[in-house]
Amino acid sequence: MSSLVFSAEYLLELSSKPLDPLEMIAGFVPPKHFEAATFDNYIPDTTYPSQANALQEVLKFITSLQDNQQGSNGFFKKYFNANASQGSGIYLDGGFGIGKTHLLASAFHQFDGTKVFLSFQELMFLVGLQTLKGVVVSLQETKLLVIDELELDDPANTRITTNLLSQLFDSGVSILTSSNTPPGALGDGKFSVEDFRRELGSLTDRFTSIKIDGEDYRTLHHIGEGTSSTWTSSESELHSLFDSPFLDDKRVIDSDFMQFLDVLSKVHPMRIRSVLPKIDALVLRDVSTITHPHAALRFVYCIDKAYDNNILVMASSSVEPKDLWHQSYFTGGDTKKYLRTISRLKEMTHSGYQQLK
Repeated sequence: MSSLVFSAEYLLELSSKPLDPLEMIAGFVPPKHFEAATFDNYIPDTTYPSQANALQEVLKFITSLQDNQQGSNGFFKKYFNANASQGSGIYLDGGFGIGKTHLLASAFHQFDGTKVFLSFQELMFLVGLQTLKGVVVSLQETKLLVIDELELDDPANTRITTNLLSQLFDSGVSILTSSNTPPGALGDGKFSVEDFRRELGSLTDRFTSIKIDGEDYRTLHHIGEGTSSTWTSSESELHSLFDSPFLDDKRVIDSDFMQFLDVLSKVHPMRIRSVLPKIDALVLRDVSTITHPHAALRFVYCIDKAYDNNILVMASSSVEPKDLWHQSYFTGGDTKKYLRTISRLKEMTHSGYQQLK
């Protein structure tokens, strides 16, 4: 094998480099996994008409926004307020693996204007680095803000989000976002749903909510069918996979799992986002069930970013991906987050994965 192999500590190399919020904002675009996403190559499942409806509604929204920016009196201007200086929004509600991010990325690619694409977690990280007021100033000239997977984990995040998005709407920013739960149900399983509805009431009125039904595409259309899994219980089998031709000339992080989790605890998630595009494969040894909630969520974010960058995952493990997290984690507000990561790991741990990208 002629790979370039790094230890987990490679992730720490960026720790001394200051994070520049403006530089980060300029780099907020759809991830590599969705860089070719368009409305034309989004294929709705005919079993679920809501998918075709969502496609048409998002396309209308972007067409309307484009017309609005160009001063047109286009047919689709219904989405925008009578006061053209205010932004409007669409909220895509549906489960994971049914193409919500594909639609968001397609909208971003099609819109010709100032635009930013980022996850909700990244937006919150940005607020932490820049303050709420600083983020408003940085984004208020943006015409389209795309936020993937809106997640309100606690009342503080709810207040920050409500304040931030309301100010951006008032500045003329239009917002396209998605979530695994409808606006009125955000916070289910964690805090009082009534509290969230009260907090978000005025904000959710700014969005047109569009429901998308369907089943996980990765489960229905098993990627890598006919190829071997790279998630194995055998260290010797992992060694054989590690020496296989599809890793030739690839950049690989090879690490003991506990050491990898320890490194993740020392690196700001935004630095993980920056370094992973430089990696082609992630090799994790002696993977076991994660029993600490903070470690669990850090690993979820890491896998999300690895998925975004089409990174192959190889692992020797005594547990299957579905058993990576303690079962108690599947009773709270992060349940769908863990299920989404399991679904993505199933796709990423097939040796045919890279060849399909």
